[in-house]
Amino acid sequence: MEYNKLEKLVKNSRCTRRYQKDIKVDIQDLEELINLARVSSSAKNMQPLKYILVTQKQAVKKLAKTATWAAHLTDWNQDEDEIPSAFILVLNDTSIDGFAMFDAGVAFQTISLAATSKNLDVCALASIDKNLCKELFKIPSSFEILIGISIGKANEIIKLVEVENEDTNYYRDTKDTHCVPKRDLNDIILSRHQ
Repeated sequence: MEYNKLEKLVKNSRCTRRYQKDIKVDIQDLEELINLARVSSSAKNMQPLKYILVTQKQAVKKLAKTATWAAHLTDWNQDEDEIPSAFILVLNDTSIDGFAMFDAGVAFQTISLAATSKNLDVCALASIDKNLCKELFKIPSSFEILIGISIGKANEIIKLVEVENEDTNYYRDTKDTHCVPKRDLNDIILSRHQ
């Protein structure tokens, strides 16, 4: 893949919080995303992650209702007609000695990029109701829920903007565009040794 195509894919792969209604995401779509996460890097190659795939409408609705969708947007919450089409739950199998949080980050980025390539959008949710998930999906106690990933088709515009005054909190502008501040490259490279 050419660098500029990868750059465009990464920049277009944003966490979305408003989804279009009546967009169908099949289990097969989710399985394809998980298959790419499966063959991605894993710390010590221990592969401790397991996944629960959810497309059943009532279960998706329950998960969406209990999630905190935008911690920095205190005056906003997702409307019922903005819920995603599906969820993936990312779990750590605690019986496997791995670095699950590292693997979860790799898996999320892989799933996010793969979803974007399929014209789908995602959002990582650490705030998902883990007790509800355990009850709803009969998750054994040896599994720890790390994150939920919502999946659907975005119904909002998201753009990257420069950080101003060290404020990295995302926000909605006067046109209701979701703005995501990113630090300048020179601010994140601590030093160069050539």
